[in-house]
Amino acid sequence: MSFIPEVRIEARAAELWRRHALAAAFDLELLLDRLQLNLLWDELPADVFGALKAQDSLVILNQTRLKDFEATPGLERFTIGHEIGHWILHCDEARSGILPMLEGGRTWCRDTSTRKPPEIQADLFASYLLMPTDVVRPLVPTPPWRGWPPVYKLAEHFAVSPTAMIVRLERAGWAYRDDQHVPVGGRRSADTGGQDLLPL
Repeated sequence: MSFIPEVRIEARAAELWRRHALAAAFDLELLLDRLQLNLLWDELPADVFGALKAQDSLVILNQTRLKDFEATPGLERFTIGHEIGHWILHCDEARSGILPMLEGGRTWCRDTSTRKPPEIQADLFASYLLMPTDVVRPLVPTPPWRGWPPVYKLAEHFAVSPTAMIVRLERAGWAYRDDQHVPVGGRRSADTGGQDLLPL
């Protein structure tokens, strides 16, 4: 698996926005159609949200995780965006069978803390696809602000989970979570300690 710079991942997501004239909370199933990808609900291993079967141009969502998808608005969209990320970034390697995460012809999106590079790359792609920098930035409140309401408002606007949104804001340096895990607008000042920003 080759290294893919984050700037290139963001550029590939931005290319889809331009090519398909996307807007906030766009219709992901329509985008799947335009990418000639099919969507299927099927039983997958318990620790898997979704999978990409590249040879069949198929995105699979785990029907045994339906309660998780229903309980977390935006999780289904992020999972589909993640699988589109595999399709855009790793499709050739997946089709040729050299993608390291390939099991039984599928690239799994596992619910695990052990993240391999292709999974991190697909998460980053989903983040930029669903929450593009140039679209999110003008909507972020000007600091100072504190609390979850601005995060929830942005998450609702982009049809993503609040968790995905706060991580996106943190990665961009537009917000951080304080010691009580409360979102705060702006960057954490150096004298209060660094913020460990996790991959999406």
